[in-house]
Amino acid sequence: MTDLSKTGHAEVPGGQAGSGNPLNRGLGVSQIVFMVVAAAAPLGLVAGGVPLAFAVSGSPGMPLYFALSTVLLLIFAVGFTLMAGRVRNAGAFYAYVQAGLGRIPGLSAATLALFSYTLLLVGVNAYVGVATSNVIERYADVGSPWWAWALVSLGVIAFLGYRDIELSAKVLGAVLVLESLLLLVMDLGIVGHGGAHGLTAEPVSPSVVGTGSLGLGVMFALFGFIGFEATAVFRNEAKDPDVTVPRATYVAILVIGAFYSFTVWAIVVGAGVDAVVGAAQADPEGLVLTLTRSYVGSVWADSMQLLLITSQFA
Repeated sequence: MTDLSKTGHAEVPGGQAGSGNPLNRGLGVSQIVFMVVAAAAPLGLVAGGVPLAFAVSGSPGMPLYFALSTVLLLIFAVGFTLMAGRVRNAGAFYAYVQAGLGRIPGLSAATLALFSYTLLLVGVNAYVGVATSNVIERYADVGSPWWAWALVSLGVIAFLGYRDIELSAKVLGAVLVLESLLLLVMDLGIVGHGGAHGLTAEPVSPSVVGTGSLGLGVMFALFGFIGFEATAVFRNEAKDPDVTVPRATYVAILVIGAFYSFTVWAIVVGAGVDAVVGAAQADPEGLVLTLTRSYVGSVWADSMQLLLITSQFA
């Protein structure tokens, strides 16, 4: 176990900030938050993950579960950001586990993370290829192999990874703004029309905890925050990591939590508290697109289908 009490900082290999670091320290709080929130793929989660969460949990209380998850992660972030200041290493969870529990648990955490993110990359990139192929076939009536578009996606990712990280921040920021605006248009359209049966606070009421599976609901809600810990990964590119990383972590959690809670509440109101679970189980892929088409028009629904590709790419 690493002794933090003597020096105030954990001695993790390759982790000392500023020691021979060749990376450009140009990222501020807003840029890191953009990349973290974009990596959470708001549109992809809302259109794909949230309907599945309703269907599997059997509860209309997903807005409440997102709010609860936000509080839980804010509490977790207190220790996480303190570790970020003590363990000056861009390895995030791996570095923190190693500093606290030793080398073997640290390597185990790193192996698990590497395996999980590799599977995630394969799955999400395949989805990008399939979604791109489907959209081209629908709007251009031209068939194309999904794997070709998946390779194109990997090529663009490799190019952005090779270039300065600030370019990736700008690209992801643009994608994030577009998909967030699209979701906000849907939210405001539902609110403006009063939803299916009027606006109600029932989806965030503690009474919904007794319906469906609380554990599954919270699990899906926590999944919506995937990648929030990446704020610490960018410490070697941050302008002032000891200040930037903690601020970006708290801002990212609050932004993701507030946005998802409001958007998921709007989905429940739009479909109806008593009907949203059934609608999600009947058509999980089309629930959000159907609501968008009903409340704000087919143009917005078509745009959402296109941006689903860039959301998963992000």
